[in-house]
Amino acid sequence: MRITKIQRIGGRRPRYGVFLDDSLAIKISEWTLGIFGLRKDDEVDKDTLERIRSTELDAQAKNIAINYISYRPRSSKEVTDHLIKKGIPRDRAEEVSNQLQSSKLINDIEFAYAFVRDRLKRKSVGQILLRQQLMAKGIPTVEIDRLLEELVSTQSQQTSAIQAVKKKLQNSKYTRHLDDQKKRKHMLDFLLRRGFTYEISMKAMRTTMGN
Repeated sequence: MRITKIQRIGGRRPRYGVFLDDSLAIKISEWTLGIFGLRKDDEVDKDTLERIRSTELDAQAKNIAINYISYRPRSSKEVTDHLIKKGIPRDRAEEVSNQLQSSKLINDIEFAYAFVRDRLKRKSVGQILLRQQLMAKGIPTVEIDRLLEELVSTQSQQTSAIQAVKKKLQNSKYTRHLDDQKKRKHMLDFLLRRGFTYEISMKAMRTTMGN
């Protein structure tokens, strides 16, 4: 197969259409074009074309991933899942995620610590919910156990639960018409949804609402 035309495709990040025997065969980035040194009238066999496609797919995946992590820190699972949603095959997505970890652009442990600190700072939230959220982001269980033990104490959880109840009682217009029993059930459900344990939730309610 012979390259009969290489056509620049406009845009913020220009791409190039490579025509083989007068038919558009592939669209590639300037980086891939340079890697292979492609020029008009070059001969390209099937193996070379496959390597070009593979190289371009890697370049696309890395660009997508780097753009994704540029907005805020992400876990490796989040990066992998995002790439898959963008049409990158799972094996290639996982490979790119591993490469970013090796390059220190992704660090699941640092991400997990930052995530927990941010959540605790912004919102009264319980350890159970934090654990669920970290697991959903692909953080290993042993690391979750370690960081929660370090960052989340029983006393801090109790204080946070009490603050959550006080704020809810002050701001919630939905509980004002409820009797004490229904209001207590409403508050208990609220604390459990926030991820506090049953014991901490009950203590918080006794502190703020009485026995």
